[in-house]
Amino acid sequence: MFKMKFYDRLKALRISSSMTQKELSKKIGVSVVTVRNWESGNKSPSMSAIISLAKTFRVSTDYMLGVTPDIETDNALLNLSEKSLILNYRVLDNYGRKVVETLCRLEKQRVTDNSIVTLSESQRPCRYIPKYLMPSAAGFSAPLDGEEFEMMLVDGNVPYDADFAVSIQGDSMFPLIRNGDIVYVKKTSELKNGEVGIFSVDGAAYCKQYYIDNNGNLTLVSANPHYKSTNVFISADSNSEVRCYGKVLLKTKTSLPNYFVK
Repeated sequence: MFKMKFYDRLKALRISSSMTQKELSKKIGVSVVTVRNWESGNKSPSMSAIISLAKTFRVSTDYMLGVTPDIETDNALLNLSEKSLILNYRVLDNYGRKVVETLCRLEKQRVTDNSIVTLSESQRPCRYIPKYLMPSAAGFSAPLDGEEFEMMLVDGNVPYDADFAVSIQGDSMFPLIRNGDIVYVKKTSELKNGEVGIFSVDGAAYCKQYYIDNNGNLTLVSANPHYKSTNVFISADSNSEVRCYGKVLLKTKTSLPNYFVK
């Protein structure tokens, strides 16, 4: 039998309490960075912090410190399937762990939320896809290369070929996409002129219309004519690193702004 490390125990208690790192940090009066360092094993909490954590999770300080037995050696023993799940979880990378943790939290919410029961069969959530946040700023670290996402339940109204979702902030793509809209994206690196995609240019991410001319020059276009200044031009001989994450699956057919139509 394996013994849980402090950081594993802390993370397990937080997740089972359906609490984010930010929420936990506020409850015990420390920064989010501090909680992250505790959970990664980079730093250890003070005794006063351990007491606060124990009170928050309603366990003894001995349990927090690992003095009392882990859950696997408690009277309420885990079955073989549960132990296997834990062992498999511990060999996952950060992305895999985040997916599993999110799925468990959402499934717990689903089975305990009475409102889900009242939904018709066609309305019930049928699958999970990652949802990323697209900040309103024109340039920022591309979230799709990191872990800033959450898993969301989607129903039959969401396109079946959608691989992930992006929450859009800003009006640069109005009227195709409104501020606050969630768009669904199909992973592909090939787009036709006029289609909307999620792109990364030298590490900065954009939701724009795609246009490439006969000379190979690429322009990422804002659909809103009032945001022409946010268009992104990449010449054919540029050394910029350009990546297409996928095609935005819009309900209406898209078209290029008039100044690109010959």
